Amino acid sequence: MSGAGARLGIDFGTYHTVAVLALPGREPRPMLFDGSPLLRSAVCADPDHRLLVGQDALHTGLSLPQSFEPHPKLCVDDRTVLLGEREVTVEDLFAAPLHRVASQARLVTTEPVTEAVLTFPAAWGTQRRTTLLTAARQVLPTVRLVAEPVAAAHFFVEVAGRDLPVGRCAVVYDFGAGTFDVTVVRRTGDGYEVLATEGLADCGGLDIDAAIVARLGTTIGGRDEPLWNRLSQPTTTSDRRARQQLWANVRAGKEMLSRSTSTMIHVPLFDLEMPLGREELEELAEPVVARTVETTRMVLARTEGAASALAAVFLSGGSSRMPAVASALHRALEIAPSVVEQPELVVAEGSLRTRSDGPAADTMHAGTMPTVHTQVDGPVPVGRLLPVGGPAGGPAAGTGARPTNAGSPVGWVAGAWRHRRARFVGVMVAAVGLLGAVTVTAALANGEEPGQGTKLLAGPLPSVSATASPTPVVTPSVTAAGVDSCLVGVWRAVSSQSINKIDGRDVQFSGDGGTIQTYTADGRVKLDFTKDKGDTATVNGVKWRQETRGTATANVYHRNGIEYVSSVRAKGTVTLYRGNSRNNRVPLTLILEPTEYICVGDTMRFFGNGSSEWVRVR
Repeated sequence: MSGAGARLGIDFGTYHTVAVLALPGREPRPMLFDGSPLLRSAVCADPDHRLLVGQDALHTGLSLPQSFEPHPKLCVDDRTVLLGEREVTVEDLFAAPLHRVASQARLVTTEPVTEAVLTFPAAWGTQRRTTLLTAARQVLPTVRLVAEPVAAAHFFVEVAGRDLPVGRCAVVYDFGAGTFDVTVVRRTGDGYEVLATEGLADCGGLDIDAAIVARLGTTIGGRDEPLWNRLSQPTTTSDRRARQQLWANVRAGKEMLSRSTSTMIHVPLFDLEMPLGREELEELAEPVVARTVETTRMVLARTEGAASALAAVFLSGGSSRMPAVASALHRALEIAPSVVEQPELVVAEGSLRTRSDGPAADTMHAGTMPTVHTQVDGPVPVGRLLPVGGPAGGPAAGTGARPTNAGSPVGWVAGAWRHRRARFVGVMVAAVGLLGAVTVTAALANGEEPGQGTKLLAGPLPSVSATASPTPVVTPSVTAAGVDSCLVGVWRAVSSQSINKIDGRDVQFSGDGGTIQTYTADGRVKLDFTKDKGDTATVNGVKWRQETRGTATANVYHRNGIEYVSSVRAKGTVTLYRGNSRNNRVPLTLILEPTEYICVGDTMRFFGNGSSEWVRVR
């Protein structure tokens, strides 16, 4: 793989971008940005219409929160994003951090960059990869795409020296700041084959940070509620700077606990040092880590032959360095995970170890469009949270919260609310529909006491059926696109049930349906929530109601009584009412989990995070 000129390996991440530079005759080395190998992927448009990235974006975003996009990668399915008064194409948004990488490379070497290897999530389809490549060709020479888990596998085997014989499988557990992805890869004679991949867009290091901030708010917020509100809901530049510093302190303290058993976290404005121990951190992180481990087990269980051929577990992403992660995976899989000192660098460096003619590579030269090389046998089951839009009002810049922008990021959980969990006791309410569950983040009303909100259940929700979920009937007839022929047509929901946690206990929500969904033989499904009647529950004499409005479309296929959905596009809102008052309204969001179903004649039923029943309309 040697040749004239320098080679760049780039991991364009949700939270950070990492670049590794390989000069002729030298081993790859990470590039530094403002003294760190981790470049914040954040982008901010300044008054002169320049797109700033990294620390410059964070700094400017304090004064211009409406022009700040903290996670450009999550906007991959949008055409444009509004940064202040400027409408920016997603390709230009992606190109901004890549341009910073290219500029930095020119500063550190006189060698021309002759090849750039750019990584992408294994679940990304042709359209998303094309968007990434189109952005890259604005600022880089010949660009080659490599799936992130494939790059990670190359690193662990070729750089870290881990053993993975040909024909055996490895789990690549990528636990980053913003999202979680797990992929099963199999080593072949000429590289690695992706067998299955799954993602959780609401599980990342930022979610653990949010839990720490919430604990701090519970501990000291009551001492001076107005002062804590300045941290949790900043409205001035100075308060936004204090909030940014708080989250930076929390992140630094969390990372320190990977090396020590206790630390102190400085809380700005209060000017207090708050203790945090490893045991407390693991308690706060447990729900997030448990979901990632359960997802890993699920992917292995549904991938034929993977469990028996499993030989290694590779950890990448900064959040994977937490000791609790390796311990939980070891208990669940009975294989000691492989982790390195800087897991954030694994994907970028591993990308330079891949072959340019391998099955996982897409290559594009300037002036051409990419040719897509399939690296997966058959459809890959994908489970991701795909919302649309953002909440009203722009959150503080530099906090990880999403400001009001046009369009929506893929993998975001209900707009900005995800990274504002510090100010909410309640988190989610779910109502089961075809695609798993429609979710709404339940923000507590002003003045509400702690403990009166709703929480997302960790792990699978219990069944609400009066009897155990029956084994799905495998319909022998499927269309050429893999759609169960029994499902092709138009359906109306007649009932739905789900379990949510309110005031610390499980509560069953139920409704009379009304949602219309249409399956087509070519592998598409559409949901129309216009006539959805909503789900309700009564808790302590108070009626809770969830109302969904909007539409969604997706790709769909069926296998062995399981429905798999990907490439969702959704538009609409989910509103949560407590009594007669609106508690919160957020963008329509779909949790895409593989779901069991039964279809017989003109009736069908789904099982999983609750249940729903449907009748055929035509």
